[in-house]
Amino acid sequence: MAFNDLEFHAIKKEVEVFVESIRPPVHIRDGLDIVFTIDDQSIEIGEKRPVWRGEPGEFSVLASVKITYVRTGSEWKLYWMRASERWELYQTVDTLTEALEIVRADTHCCFFG
Repeated sequence: MAFNDLEFHAIKKEVEVFVESIRPPVHIRDGLDIVFTIDDQSIEIGEKRPVWRGEPGEFSVLASVKITYVRTGSEWKLYWMRASERWELYQTVDTLTEALEIVRADTHCCFFG
């Protein structure tokens, strides 16, 4: 089940603040930026880059973080993208804030290297 409107807006605001804090300097954002999407009960955060040899304005997004809310357990599951392009569970936490702080610390260099 997707987030309700109140949850969606609170989550979006928290993730926007987090992403803004880790984005690269303004002058290189045409070549590399950090973006996020919210779909159903999952948040994906990744790098946005221009497509090599692509059309002007064409870009790709490589997600490296996925945070999913499990309503039945009232918990957040944090995943990282393996080289095989499959999501692997990194840790389960109680709050979105905890998950985002784990991503920020990135102690094992799983999310943004």
